Amino acid sequence: METHRHPALADDIRKAALHYSEISERVLDGFWAELDRIFASVIRNPRVNHFDSSGLRRANFKKYPYHLLYEIDEKGLYLIVLRHERRHPSFGIKRKF
Repeated sequence: METHRHPALADDIRKAALHYSEISERVLDGFWAELDRIFASVIRNPRVNHFDSSGLRRANFKKYPYHLLYEIDEKGLYLIVLRHERRHPSFGIKRKF
């Protein structure tokens, strides 16, 4: 299955990483490890995560207040938005490929 990342996803990740880099290198390293874990899990088994109220699938971070929203179809896996738990529920869900 081909994986596609929405162009704005990089900015979502960059903003979160910048925030954690201001706290400490250890916290930032933990964020990167968690992000890698989420990506690997979603790519390995994209249908395992539940649907968000937006209709997109949602992969929750364990140690950080973020989740990844994505969708899948017969053509591929589409990683759409990295969203903070306290962000408005509609943030990023209108992004299209």
